Amino acid sequence: MPKLKPGHVSPTLEEDAAINAAIKQDRDTREMTEADFARARLGAATLGEGKTRITIWLDNEVIDTFKARAVERGRGYQTLINDALRTAVSSSDAVPVTEDTLRRIIREELHQA
Repeated sequence: MPKLKPGHVSPTLEEDAAINAAIKQDRDTREMTEADFARARLGAATLGEGKTRITIWLDNEVIDTFKARAVERGRGYQTLINDALRTAVSSSDAVPVTEDTLRRIIREELHQA
């Protein structure tokens, strides 16, 4: 067992069982295997080229929606957010919606409701 930091408090057996149960229920995580630990490296995580790690605040509703979609599609929720942002950026070159087009869309939506 590694040397623990001063003041470290290990979980009780009940707390440890609750933590392990939560891990099993969370689709975004899993128990680490010996193979995972064999590939582990010390230091900051490195990603592929063309990616930058950032911290961003998003609404809980947005995160929950993307996590639900991720479960349905079998992909990571952060990947889906990245895809949505990429689509938004690429569509910014599109022709702006005219008043006539907007009115037509609203009429169609109201008619379907």
